[in-house]
Amino acid sequence: MKYLLLILFFLWVGTFSLISQIPAPHYVVIDDAKAEITMLSSRNQEMERASAVLGNENRNLEEEIIRSEEFIVRANAIIDQLSASAGELYTLMQTNRDSNTKRDLQERVNANRQSRYDLENRKRRENETINQARVQIEGNRKKIAVNRVRGNANDQRNEFLQACIDLSISENQDVGSVLDNADRVRLEVERLLNQ
Repeated sequence: MKYLLLILFFLWVGTFSLISQIPAPHYVVIDDAKAEITMLSSRNQEMERASAVLGNENRNLEEEIIRSEEFIVRANAIIDQLSASAGELYTLMQTNRDSNTKRDLQERVNANRQSRYDLENRKRRENETINQARVQIEGNRKKIAVNRVRGNANDQRNEFLQACIDLSISENQDVGSVLDNADRVRLEVERLLNQ
């Protein structure tokens, strides 16, 4: 219970400190604020487009990883078959005395060895591709997350600027009515003086 109260206290203090950090709308030059909103909205659109490109790239990389993993599975199965075949070929070479047959068996052993070597090299390249793709995907995800955070910050700034614009328009209307009232009173004074 003691820890729960302590956690609630910290949550309350944290919430209060966040609320106290939110700036209050103030008077702004409306055209400047609108220009900043336009610029921030444009940046958000650019980041959304960049994030969409990165998302597509990640999907392509994930498909590439799947293809590479499927190749490795198939290659491992064939390597197992090659190993079994190599054992059979080696056994026959040990028991067979015919030189032509031994030559044929040796050719098959060499071909078998080369096939295994080629598959192992390709598996190594596929594993490198998988590792590089995973690094790229992670990097892209970080960029997308940064774009999302920056976009949210821009959206909050735009909301704040809009509140400032609304306040400024309201204050301008109040000033306008005060100016109108001052002009009306001045006209009445002039009429009274001209009588």
